[in-house]
Amino acid sequence: MPSLAYDAAHKYVKISKQASYVQANLFLSNLSKELQIADLNFSKDVRELKLFAKQKANQCLRNTAHLKTEQAFDYCLSKFEKYGFSIPCDMTHVEALTLFRTEKFWFNKFKTLATQKMETIRRQLDLVNQSKSAYCSDERLRQHQWEKAQAQEYMQNKWFCSADGEYVSMLDVYNSNVSNPKVRRSELMVRIKGTEEYSQLQNHESWFYTLTTPSKYHSHYKSGKPNPKFEHYSVKDANDYLNCQWQKARAQFDRENIQVYGLRVVEPHHDGTPHWHLMLFMPPHHSERVTQILSHYALEHDGNEQGALKSRFKAEKICSEKGSAQAYIAKYVCKNIDGEYLDEDKYGNDAKTAASKITAWASLYNIRQFQFFGLPSVSLWRQLRKIYGDAEDPELNKLRIAADSSDWLSYLLLMGGANVRKVERPFALEYENQIKALYAHLNFAELSKHAFSRIPKSILSMSARHLIENKQWVLLESPAEQVDSPPFPWEGRTVDEGSGGSRRHLGLV
Repeated sequence: MPSLAYDAAHKYVKISKQASYVQANLFLSNLSKELQIADLNFSKDVRELKLFAKQKANQCLRNTAHLKTEQAFDYCLSKFEKYGFSIPCDMTHVEALTLFRTEKFWFNKFKTLATQKMETIRRQLDLVNQSKSAYCSDERLRQHQWEKAQAQEYMQNKWFCSADGEYVSMLDVYNSNVSNPKVRRSELMVRIKGTEEYSQLQNHESWFYTLTTPSKYHSHYKSGKPNPKFEHYSVKDANDYLNCQWQKARAQFDRENIQVYGLRVVEPHHDGTPHWHLMLFMPPHHSERVTQILSHYALEHDGNEQGALKSRFKAEKICSEKGSAQAYIAKYVCKNIDGEYLDEDKYGNDAKTAASKITAWASLYNIRQFQFFGLPSVSLWRQLRKIYGDAEDPELNKLRIAADSSDWLSYLLLMGGANVRKVERPFALEYENQIKALYAHLNFAELSKHAFSRIPKSILSMSARHLIENKQWVLLESPAEQVDSPPFPWEGRTVDEGSGGSRRHLGLV
């Protein structure tokens, strides 16, 4: 907090010199209001937030113990909503009361809210921009690195043990799936390569589009000078705006029976404001209309402002003479994951440092950086890579071989191609609902979908069902804890990071 106070004082002096003390005092007054909501001060540290969360949970438990369910729910909800929180409208009152009486639930809500609010305030204090700290503040980066270090320490001391005595460290599980940045990057590139190969088989064109928000969403210029048009929109507001415009464009595609497929990438400008890149594949006769539709919705709001035509929307056809779509998108994938194979970002910052800040930014605002659309399920792809041996169904076995050999093109073809409805694809994952431990004491009749986790149960094909083995993995403090017989390590083959994820082992289901 002392550093924030210093930065606030510095901003106060700056405003008083550039405008007046009246404006400076108004700024401090507004800043003070933003630091507080009800009885919660956002500058609390983690320990104080935990204590605050414990108090709220205890209040809900103590003050509603004698009340009927409906009355208890109304009391707790009123306490909850005063912080701007909400719960799903289809969650039952019994479930909600269980959450309201749980310290961890309150703490997670307060921590997320406080962390996002403090970063928003740092943006207002000119701490997030190219001249100071691009993408996110230095404090947010330190916090994210501390969280990652805590997670690594936690995983080093945890083990998964199966019912038949196999064990594997939690850290090995992390390193073998898409939580690991190297594996995540590799899987993305495998999927992009296969999708491009599919588009070439279909004689489709590939286009690269960039969509940027109106200037009122941007807090600063690259020089570090505040943008006078900024209307104090949050990062989430900006991303929601872009998502809304994209949904409008997709609705128009549907109305005109235009089918596109590809990848969306979300990344921040230097001041933390998100913008979108779209790599779209489509039949050649649709490309002109797709570009018109995207341009229309990109410039729908404030399209006449200065510089809008140049900076708000960009379209570029990807020609084989200039390189493949895979090569074109590779730098965006690397830049937004770990900075590998790059020297600098577009602002001249070290690529690896920039990637650390971008991932800290995405983690803070819960932004999904990469999303494919019009393509088959990647969850099924990952489950197939965990199957031991051949499947009984010949067609399913072909699909398994394609996934296990990292052949996304074959997988895409066997799944029916692009832009096929989920119910019409020849293979699908079947899930079963597993009750969460928090609600295990409640009557099933009183629960909604929010009380359950969806666990893959089987792979369905047109003629068969392949059961996914459930080894009943249990999380332990050590490989010998609570095991009747001495455990033995898993001797599966080493994970090939270049193949894009775990293969036939560490498949905890």
